[in-house]
Amino acid sequence: MNIPLSSRQKSIVGSAVTGLALLTLFLLAAFIFRGIIQFITVFSSVFLPLATAGVLSLLLRPVFQFLLSKWKFPPALGVATILLLLLLPALIVFGVFGGLIVRQLSELFLSLPDLWVRFQGWVTANAPAMEVYLEKVGGADQIKLWVQSQSEALFDIAAGGAQGLLSALGSMIGLFSWAVLPVYLIFLLIAPPFPLDKLEEFLPYLKADQRKDVLFLIRQFVEIVVVFFRGQLLIAFAQGGLMAVGFSVVGLSYGFILGLIFGLLNLVPYLGNLIGLMITIPLAWFQPDGGWGVLIGVLVVLSIVQMIEGYVLTPRIMGKSTGLHPMAVIFAMFFWGTALSGIIGLILAIPLTAFLVVFWRLAKEKYLPKMKEHAVAESG
Repeated sequence: MNIPLSSRQKSIVGSAVTGLALLTLFLLAAFIFRGIIQFITVFSSVFLPLATAGVLSLLLRPVFQFLLSKWKFPPALGVATILLLLLLPALIVFGVFGGLIVRQLSELFLSLPDLWVRFQGWVTANAPAMEVYLEKVGGADQIKLWVQSQSEALFDIAAGGAQGLLSALGSMIGLFSWAVLPVYLIFLLIAPPFPLDKLEEFLPYLKADQRKDVLFLIRQFVEIVVVFFRGQLLIAFAQGGLMAVGFSVVGLSYGFILGLIFGLLNLVPYLGNLIGLMITIPLAWFQPDGGWGVLIGVLVVLSIVQMIEGYVLTPRIMGKSTGLHPMAVIFAMFFWGTALSGIIGLILAIPLTAFLVVFWRLAKEKYLPKMKEHAVAESG
């Protein structure tokens, strides 16, 4: 039976059908997403080295292709050169500042019990209510045991030189199943890049316009990944150097090694700054020669580094590649960190969110109006 409907009723019916279709698609996507997340979570130790090698290969492939085409390097020599270029910054830093780094790390671990005692004394004098809790926790004994184990490893590295360092790094890599990372990287570099244009051959069930949209989204995602990680690496190294120098200048104990560590942690946006605040502020206050002067100096250094990052480094290096508001970046980190259960979610939070933004814009501009028009036509 054909019931005549007014234009307003047709619009209402069309909107309802569109909403129902969108809800169905959303539930289906949520079901698939949940399955993918569970799969990635279970096998995260397998996927993380492979994902890291994939990102590195995307970043390094232009250099690798340049060596092969411009300088006529054979593939084996090109791969060896790439691996050397990856190790060279670490070797230079350790060669120049290795003694300082090892010394500050060992002194930091050894000073933790004393810092804890100073903290307990401050609590006793200023916040007696917390003293009972600290006695129950028994943190000093736990810190001493942990420091003892870590200090032994540091002394082995310092005493054994390069051999001790390689031994410690080898055990760490074996522990986290990262030994296969160089192998993945070598194969991904040597393998010929997959031509995205041929991907249409694997999507014969889609219309021509839809295949082009899929290719567009894939290219956008690859471009976002490359730009983000390349820029974030440069920003993290720059922040690490600035914080290392700044903390050393203002007199923060172990400031050089802490600055480098916090800078590298900024590979995940804002992570190094947040952890830096939580660690450097108590350290500046409770270190033997600490107090307001060191504390204010640390805050000034962190503020200046953040301003340089926000107004100079990120605009010049990253530009508007992701187009995400800082609040959206923080939310994305919490969301994907929780969804993917760990560091892989934090690392991929920005590329994944930027990709979803691109996907939503494409759907809103191209597909949602067509769905609404089709629903209105069907209801008529």
